[in-house]
Amino acid sequence: MTTTGPTGSDPGGDPLLAERLSRAGDPAAIVEAFERVPAMIAYFEGPQHVLRAANAACRALYQRDDVIGLPLREAAPALVGQELYELLDQVLAEQRPFTAVEWRMMFDPHDRDSEVVLTFSLIPVRNPDGTARGVVAHAVDVTAEVHERRDAQERIAGAEQRLEATQHILFTLQQHLLPDAVPVLPQVRMAARYLVAETELQAGGDWFDAVPLGAGRIALVVGDVVGHGAEAAAAMARLQTVLHEALQQPDVDIAEAVHRLDASAARTPATRAATVCIAVLDPTAQTLEYLCRAHPPPLVCHPDGRTEYLPNTHGGPLGVRGTAPSPVIRKLEPGDAVLLYTDGLIERPGETARDGLDRLARVAAAAVTGGGRTTPRTVADRLTTLAVERITRWGIHDDVTVLAAHLLREPVAPLVVDARADAAELARLREAIADWLEPLGVRATDALSITLAACEAATNVVEHAYVDRMPGRVGLVADLDGSGSVRITVDDDGVWRAPGGGPGGRGISLMRAVCEEVVIDSGGHGTTVTLTLRPCHATVVGRDEDQSPVPAARAEFRTTVTDEAGARPRVAVHGPVDATTTPLLRAAIQRYEARPLVIDLTPVTLLASAGVQFLYQLTEDCPVELHAPAGSIARYVLDLTDLGTRVLP
Repeated sequence: MTTTGPTGSDPGGDPLLAERLSRAGDPAAIVEAFERVPAMIAYFEGPQHVLRAANAACRALYQRDDVIGLPLREAAPALVGQELYELLDQVLAEQRPFTAVEWRMMFDPHDRDSEVVLTFSLIPVRNPDGTARGVVAHAVDVTAEVHERRDAQERIAGAEQRLEATQHILFTLQQHLLPDAVPVLPQVRMAARYLVAETELQAGGDWFDAVPLGAGRIALVVGDVVGHGAEAAAAMARLQTVLHEALQQPDVDIAEAVHRLDASAARTPATRAATVCIAVLDPTAQTLEYLCRAHPPPLVCHPDGRTEYLPNTHGGPLGVRGTAPSPVIRKLEPGDAVLLYTDGLIERPGETARDGLDRLARVAAAAVTGGGRTTPRTVADRLTTLAVERITRWGIHDDVTVLAAHLLREPVAPLVVDARADAAELARLREAIADWLEPLGVRATDALSITLAACEAATNVVEHAYVDRMPGRVGLVADLDGSGSVRITVDDDGVWRAPGGGPGGRGISLMRAVCEEVVIDSGGHGTTVTLTLRPCHATVVGRDEDQSPVPAARAEFRTTVTDEAGARPRVAVHGPVDATTTPLLRAAIQRYEARPLVIDLTPVTLLASAGVQFLYQLTEDCPVELHAPAGSIARYVLDLTDLGTRVLP
């Protein structure tokens, strides 16, 4: 421990303190004990929160030893936007202790490993005359425990992420009315989050939408209907539908769309006085055209951490006679992010609107410039996650909705693969697809559908296109277009053969089950299969944990067997089950086929048509039970086939 000035030794005329000091032990021994305490202990003095004392564990947190005597803002500038300075101000001013549980902190925004999770207490200290003097902090690093808990939650397939029964009832209506996903576009990444107020026991009137307009353009919408309950939710749904349909008309701009919304809102008392902010992001022109009706303006976050609120268009509420403002067009730079939100995020009792806007700007700046190991990697997800998490730590008094859009510096490039039409190449093809999909942030089921469809088409080439000659080639191109559709073409130079009842036929059936469109073009110079899907990025309604997609089909294939006396042998299948690994699965269970057997498909990362065909024959010929819990990758595929009814409940 290091101290400076007379505050470390002078009892300040307090006789009680002087008497205690006279009975204290050796100062060196006291300092040594203080230094060895595993918890972090610090003393901040004055309104600048000058660090007057800190033990070794605390100094290690700052990653420097010269922090004693420095104001906290100078000792740890990375804490800007994480609401700690403001909390110390409050504890010192109000002279009331504060305890925080598992606050995520970043001490170096450029180093993901600097993230820590702390549980801490702040205790105010007074001078002998009763005036505020400083704050003592006691903190425990619970980062490891939090990571262990997250790992445990993942191992039990998200069981800890389910809402409690009462919350589920309250949110059922909201979950059906609000979009469960936002589009994925070549040069824009989006994320959205909705959280109901803790004091409310009913659905709210907040809403959001993201409507693709073609050519990579996207309309972003956040609105708020007055009130709560079923009536407010129904009013919200009506406004959302009117605006969504208007935006999809080719000759309607946002001024006309809001005009139609205004006319619709005027017809029903429940929709009057609603607010809305709509913004159209054009990546090609790098512009944002926006219009607000009695709604707070968008916040633009620059990559370097600068933030700015766009000028308010000063329109009146919907459905009420008043000013109908014109849209404003603002130029953006590549890397900029736009945040739309409802007033529940910025309003707090006893504060001005400016206080709330300043807080949101601080938190957004910190979210854009840094993230830890447990925070999402994409800017849009980080903005929505940290804005809600850090601001609602203090409690929320109204519903909160945030919608973020990040303008990427470059559009996503197509995936182009040309490989030998050989079974050994299928694993490399899967890896290439997984690598291309990962930065897109698509839902796990969408990633699985894309991987499954592409691999089925490639497998058909390997197994059927070059039967009469040496292996040829298989080409694959995957591209994300401006409407948000992924188009995959798989082509060969072989000979088309109509599928029979074997795995080839099942493969085409699976492709049609997971794709919006499947086109097969065959001729004398080969076959081209074109697959079209529209993947999305999942939104978060409620307090769900990380919604990051699960990378598909990356694990290696293996089986593990549990064969205990008196119980059925249980074969757990790990990794992808496709044309190349199905023979390995067959060999693994061959010696058990005469006995009743349980096949656990929970760890499967890809179940292709070859695996489906094998399992179908196996369940027909042998006393086999399949286990694939709801939500697993295998269950998703089995439910697309006639095998879904053969799975153990």
